[in-house]
Amino acid sequence: RHVLALAGSLLFPATGFAADDVRTFKAKATLSRHHTTNALDGPLAVSDWYTLLRGALEETLAHEHGATRIAAEFELRRYDTYAIENDAAFSALAETTVRVSDALELRGTLSLRLAEEGDDIAVGDFLIGMRTPRAVVAAAMQAGLRLSPQTTLVVEAAASRDMPRDTSFQDGVIPDLRLEPMRERLRMAATLTRSEGAFSYGLFAGAGVLRARALDIMPPIEVFDYTARLHAALAVENGPTLAAAAGFQMLDVPAAAFREIRPTFEIAASVPLAAHLSLRGSLKGAYDMASNDDPVAVRLRRLDIEAGYQAGPKLTFGAGFFTQKRDFIGFGTAETGRGLYGAATWQAHERLALVLRLDATRTTLLPFGIERRGLDAHLAVKADL
Repeated sequence: RHVLALAGSLLFPATGFAADDVRTFKAKATLSRHHTTNALDGPLAVSDWYTLLRGALEETLAHEHGATRIAAEFELRRYDTYAIENDAAFSALAETTVRVSDALELRGTLSLRLAEEGDDIAVGDFLIGMRTPRAVVAAAMQAGLRLSPQTTLVVEAAASRDMPRDTSFQDGVIPDLRLEPMRERLRMAATLTRSEGAFSYGLFAGAGVLRARALDIMPPIEVFDYTARLHAALAVENGPTLAAAAGFQMLDVPAAAFREIRPTFEIAASVPLAAHLSLRGSLKGAYDMASNDDPVAVRLRRLDIEAGYQAGPKLTFGAGFFTQKRDFIGFGTAETGRGLYGAATWQAHERLALVLRLDATRTTLLPFGIERRGLDAHLAVKADL
């Protein structure tokens, strides 16, 4: 998830469907049992057990000029004691890729996500559970044009609407309230990429707007963002891979007479150190315009380093750590976080794996110095159907 995606390679490699490849079906399921020392994810650390069930279905149907993919995912989280933290989510996606000619390919995507999120709020010495249902609908269109055998241009447009509903409170102690506004996001971007063997490079330019509707507790707001950056990647067969991007982002909030230009960067690398040992890492700095944690935007800086060891044909080990800082532009606050993990995976069968993992995290809300710590241990069963 940390490796940069170069849009010039998004569309054209996806059309390797032959007429005989009529249908492909995939299904995955993960059932895991967790123990966490901070079930409420707050300064007051209380431990609990919870069960997490995830599933995914995907079917791809090849047609004469491309392919159509239908996918669905769901996630259920259930706590033994603190049921106020239970979550549920379901998402569905339909995507069609059409090769118009040898030089032009189109891709259209429609998606829907339904979720109900559990949380809590402190009122005096009491914690009150609350639940917020929401629906997110989105649509996107991409056009990939091969300008020459080595050069591609990808133009894309996307729109989404985030529709949270009224938040309900435990036992009705507080009347239902609308705590989050409806948000609409529009985005357009273009990526030019040229490939020279294992090396590729290019230019990205994009613009977006976030419109948040008015609430009783806040006025409507419009946030515009603009991005321009250069990107490059090097991929050596059976060797290291490196991807990097650097440029500038501008954040503009006309109603508040606020405008800010900041550098944006991302570096990701994967290096095989020995026959069975690998190392990968990433460093990123950018505005996170998809986050709802701030009414304007979140500025993210994050470093990840992960190591993997293949102990045998069926046994692998992994370990890693991260450190990050998030600046909440609208609130004027910030959050620092760090964490580490260790994991072991046993491929018990071709389609069945067991995963044992331990995560430790610590976050601090600035300038208040409010700290949250958590330790999560889980055992998961993963099945490919």
